[in-house]
Amino acid sequence: MSPRKVVLIEDNQMMRNLLGELLRMEGHQVVSLASIEPEEAVIRELVDQKPDLVFLDVNLNGRDTFAFVQKLRSSCGDIRVLMSSGMPLEAESLAVGADDFLMKPFMPDELLDKVRSLLGTG
Repeated sequence: MSPRKVVLIEDNQMMRNLLGELLRMEGHQVVSLASIEPEEAVIRELVDQKPDLVFLDVNLNGRDTFAFVQKLRSSCGDIRVLMSSGMPLEAESLAVGADDFLMKPFMPDELLDKVRSLLGTG
């Protein structure tokens, strides 16, 4: 099976590095972004690249990413989106189009179980 492409969008560099390494150890190709700015360009790139999964922090650089997910969904509905937050925002995340939600802090196995489930590899 060819490696799956995961786009990791997280503004905390340490978290981005740790999650990226964990996903690479699972055999995934990881692209890391610290921001969704400029928003239109990031959406266009995601639509063009068609990653298998986007892991997205709900609160990026002080603003929520719900509108971003809605725009991504309207541009390309078949990209899997896993949102994460330290606040209980699962209902809101799913309502805007996320496929799943992961509450921070989480254990590495929790992340990998969600990723495997969303990618159909587990």
